[in-house]
Amino acid sequence: MGSVGAGRWDLVFPSGAPERVGDMFATAVVADAVRRYDADLAQWVETCRDWSRQYRSVFRGMTALAASAPDASVGIAGEGLRAARNLLRFVTGCTVEPLRGVEIGSVAPNNGPDTATARGAGKTVRRLEVPFRGGVLAEEALQRSLTEWRQRGIVEPGFAAAVERVIDHPEWLALPGFRVVIAGAGELTPLRPLLRWGADVLAVARPGPARWRELVREAEAGAGVLRYPLIDGQPGADVTTQFPALVHWIREQLGSESFPVFGGYVTRRGPGGVRLAVALDLLADDLLTARPDTALAGVGSPTDCYAVPESVFAQAHSRLRERGPRGLGQDLLRVLTRSALYQPNYQTVITDAAGAHWSVANALFPFQGPNHALAQRILRWRAISARAAGHTVSYTVAPPTWTRGVRAQRSLTAAYRSAHRFGMEIFEPGTARTLLAAKLVADLNDPAPADPNPESLFAAGAAHGGLWRLPFEPRSLLPIAIATGHLRGLLHRTERDH
Repeated sequence: MGSVGAGRWDLVFPSGAPERVGDMFATAVVADAVRRYDADLAQWVETCRDWSRQYRSVFRGMTALAASAPDASVGIAGEGLRAARNLLRFVTGCTVEPLRGVEIGSVAPNNGPDTATARGAGKTVRRLEVPFRGGVLAEEALQRSLTEWRQRGIVEPGFAAAVERVIDHPEWLALPGFRVVIAGAGELTPLRPLLRWGADVLAVARPGPARWRELVREAEAGAGVLRYPLIDGQPGADVTTQFPALVHWIREQLGSESFPVFGGYVTRRGPGGVRLAVALDLLADDLLTARPDTALAGVGSPTDCYAVPESVFAQAHSRLRERGPRGLGQDLLRVLTRSALYQPNYQTVITDAAGAHWSVANALFPFQGPNHALAQRILRWRAISARAAGHTVSYTVAPPTWTRGVRAQRSLTAAYRSAHRFGMEIFEPGTARTLLAAKLVADLNDPAPADPNPESLFAAGAAHGGLWRLPFEPRSLLPIAIATGHLRGLLHRTERDH
């Protein structure tokens, strides 16, 4: 076991050319993850010469492989997590240590974080209310919207049923008996809804006076309790550099009177996102080991690839057959562009060990990049491993949402602007995070029985906004959606100017 100092810790990639080390790390992790179950795929990963282009096919193949058998799904998850730890390094002071040789929980920081608390003075929430298009959905109106979204293929039946259970049991909203660790204060984390509903929350997010003033105000206006770390008198902590101290802080704050929940919701762009995902995995793994009664929570990106059951791809195939006369023009464009446009969805079907049929919903877009894909997969691997070990796991695929990150990308903004033309729903952040928080509440209070196929953890209760049930592969619609969205934006500006 390594002996590491208790000051600032940095997670770093192995040594190598800075412009290539992230890709080298990713290919090594993915190859090790799949090697035992598909040696040819592992060799392809190790010899690929253009990872930035080929990674989409690799992740799609890895998803199909995981869906083919429960042993493959759980095994790939375990091997992938092990490979990431074997390759990453800790830097502290002048010392560099392999991550695999360090037991995080054994490192006692010299000066751990202090704790600040904000208690809400608001009234206990008596019903689930979801902000939507300037109004509020509750009770019958919310149930009607859930039914409509389910019928349109915007959310999966399991997601709608989970939220409906919360409508029927508003006493669940405060999560009595639970203490929830939320790593991240982004737009889709359940932090704000849970504080409003009366939950007991430990929040870990990066320092930033404006961010923490806002969070404290929201906590004091809600009905819950917010506890957060203070380092050198300042609120917040960076997970990638201070997580040894955070491990001990979280353990100390949980106590034994409540069931712990760990939710990892932090994301970053680029290689830093991969290191952050590993840091979150270390926090989760330590807590799951120290407290076997811990539940795990997370949110999956809609722009990823997932195994989906027959009910999903059957509807996509049905929509393809029902296009009518416009289908002739779409088919002509597909031929003329060599399937770059209007490529039919779900052309490959996988039969798992139990005889069930699956396919792969692939929404990995080029502008997301391979680091996004690997960071998301690391968090999913931990969810699969935790479920296999008997822990309660709530991991919900989020809908496409008008987040600040989306609005900062012109092409993605344009595509989202025209998404309704393809049968999709793009949600506002307040709507999405409230629905996702309600799904978490349902999963913790009334967990759904586990499906024999571990990949159903992501498929059964997803809120993908309609991406999965499109008749065409999302990537083959992207150029049309972007062009249509730019045109709509131009027409809107023209009308506004006149």
